Amino acid sequence: MARSKTRGVFLTYQAASHLDQKEPEPAAAAATQALLLARRIGAPRCTSIVETLLPRFRPYPSVPGVPELLHLAVA
Repeated sequence: MARSKTRGVFLTYQAASHLDQKEPEPAAAAATQALLLARRIGAPRCTSIVETLLPRFRPYPSVPGVPELLHLAVA
């Protein structure tokens, strides 16, 4: 399980890095994977990190993967 938590945190950092580079589509993919993994294994820290990234996705409402991520985050 520790390995899964590490992967989840890594995915959130990857998402943040993609956002820094103005690459919202791969960022959304990484954040979605991280959020799904965090929920599956019960990793609240990882979930919190993804939630802090969500406002950075709002400028990209029509980019593939972003609406799905935002919907998943509120579900």
